[in-house]
Amino acid sequence: MDNAGEQEFGVPPQAAPPQPPHRPQPPRPEFAATPLRPAPTDAPPRALTVARSAWIGSFAVLIGIGAATALELTAVRDALESALSAERPRTAHRDIADTVSVTLLGCASAAALLLVAGLICLHLLGGRRSAARIALALVGVVSVAAAIVFLSLMVDAGEASGGVLEWAPLVYAGLVTIGVAALFAPGMSRWLRH
Repeated sequence: MDNAGEQEFGVPPQAAPPQPPHRPQPPRPEFAATPLRPAPTDAPPRALTVARSAWIGSFAVLIGIGAATALELTAVRDALESALSAERPRTAHRDIADTVSVTLLGCASAAALLLVAGLICLHLLGGRRSAARIALALVGVVSVAAAIVFLSLMVDAGEASGGVLEWAPLVYAGLVTIGVAALFAPGMSRWLRH
């Protein structure tokens, strides 16, 4: 009916557009583009390896300090007691012995807490918890402060432990400082965000 209406009004019927002959598509050229930036990888950055190594080394030094103190405990106690007696000659021997005991127990407790806190934070950092980096940095600051305090407390007992108590706290503080500095390397933030 439409065709009849179109012929009545003088409109010619529309023919279908001509189909071009079917040609096969030309083969695609091989094309490769190199990105301007390297593709992000899921591999942990080198800074994480440096931080872990430094922290594990500091834990080993901390355990070594504890072992050296425990092996020479009598000599360390005697050296600390004699130094404290020389500073305060009027103090009773029992009070001096108690002070040395509390000092050694406090140092051992602080070392154990710092060791456990550092291990927990390292574990959380491996799970890409960005808060673990801040917590580990705080543990690091407290660890360096504790090493300085320990060194000042044990200055008189350095010879009693074969010199270990004179240099080991400095090594511990240095390793902790390296471990904390590596946490804030440029690649760490990007790795923690993914």
